[in-house]
Parts: sequence; C-alpha cells; structure tokens
Amino acid sequence: MALIRTHDSDEAAHLVATGGQLRRVARDMAVDLSTARIPEPGSTPEGLRVEVLGSDSDGIAAAAAAALLPEHVDFGIWSGVDRFRYWRQLLAGQGPCGSVLHAPSRLARDRAGGVVGAVVVTHMAASEWWSGDPWIPEIFVVADFHRRGLGSLLLGHAMRSCSQGGHRRLGLTVSEGNPARNLYERFGFRPFRTTWLIERAARR
Repeated sequence: MALIRTHDSDEAAHLVATGGQLRRVARDMAVDLSTARIPEPGSTPEGLRVEVLGSDSDGIAAAAAAALLPEHVDFGIWSGVDRFRYWRQLLAGQGPCGSVLHAPSRLARDRAGGVVGAVVVTHMAASEWWSGDPWIPEIFVVADFHRRGLGSLLLGHAMRSCSQGGHRRLGLTVSEGNPARNLYERFGFRPFRTTWLIERAARR
C-alpha cells in the first residue's frame, strides 16, 4: 500500500473514487499574533506544575500515547509508529518541523512527577505555504486531566511567548473531527490549507 498526500480536493476525490481509502483530513491553521487577543497568564491547575520542556523524550512519548484514546480520530494514524523514536527526533530538532523553540514550549507534570501534558513549538522553515514563523507540531493533555484548563494554559503560553519574541504568526495542524479544533478557534486560529492523506494499492 502507498500513502498519497494531496492538497487538491479534486485529486483527493478522484483517488477515493478509484479505490483509495481516506486515512486523514487535516487542516493547517494559523493565528495572527499581531491582532489576536492573547490570554493573560492563568493559574496552574491544582496539583500540577508547568516547567520547561527538557529532554525527557521517553516520558513525554508515553504520556502522549496515554492522551490518545482509542475513540480519538487520530488514534489509527499512530498505528505502527515508534512513538519513542518520533519524540527523540522531534526534541532533537531532526523532524520536518525544525528545531525546538524552548521559550514557548512547556511540559506539565503531576505531583508524582509524571508527564500529563505538553506543548512543543518549533521553528518551521519558510516554504511556499508557510512564512517561517513558529509551528506547534505537538500539544496534548492526558485524558485524566482534561477540562482543567491545562490545554488553554499551554496554548496561551505558547502564543504569548511567540508574540513577545517578535513573531507574527503561529501555526499548527489538526485532524478533521478532533475536538481540540474548538480550542484553537477560540484562541483565534483559522484554517488556511487542507491536506488529504489517502491509502491505495501500490502500482506494480
């Protein structure tokens, strides 16, 4: 099987109509930091602490896996992916999103020191579709800690730090059907590009 990535809706429709299986629809979103209403720093939820990201890639990988429940729209995307290798590469700046920006990136831990959430902000290189401003390749909160304001706290910190650093935009990608999109839109993120990921039999 081959995975085909396209940003063309007509091509995506043709690929599906001719036997391809739609694996993911993702929206690239961005917020204009010069006009957005960036939230003031909030209080950290009781029993948690927020700190610099650090290099605990294995602990973060395990927490990220725990944050993605089987019913989540992105659960199947990670099937067969070595999460520990992925996070080691991301934190080392070896992924496609570029090097980690440590000021806007943050890690949340519980009283026992376990990772319960994180936001990673990187320097995404300029391209034909992106301005070269910061990008959020990963933001998550472990399911047991939802609805405590931690996601808003992490995202707000990333926005404030990037704005204070002189950056105009901040971007991220969210899958269609991911409820986190509601949070992003509330913080001023708007979609600007769609990606279809389609699986189909490889040509012989």
